[in-house]
Amino acid sequence: MSREESLIEVLERALPLPPKIIVGYNRLERDFTSGDLAKLCDISRSSAKFYVNKMVDLRLVTKVPHKRMYQKYANANRFGDWMKDLMKLALEPLESGSLKLPEEPEEE
Repeated sequence: MSREESLIEVLERALPLPPKIIVGYNRLERDFTSGDLAKLCDISRSSAKFYVNKMVDLRLVTKVPHKRMYQKYANANRFGDWMKDLMKLALEPLESGSLKLPEEPEEE
């Protein structure tokens, strides 16, 4: 297995979206539809809708009210920008102990 194949395999396992979708996301305009993602990534519209909904859940994009469009957040024009912010705002504080995990309720 080549170095590139190994790196792509790690990305597939570690990231919330497949590499193909990340590449397509980076090529999308600021305002887009799930059909735009489907065309860029050469995937079905239903798959594109699934991934766009996942992006909404991850707060990578937001739904434009009263339209069938989505919009990238200002700080997330590229997936890497969003990931850097996530690392700075959540992962590093979690590792340092300044971001506490919520307490799990005790089972009776």
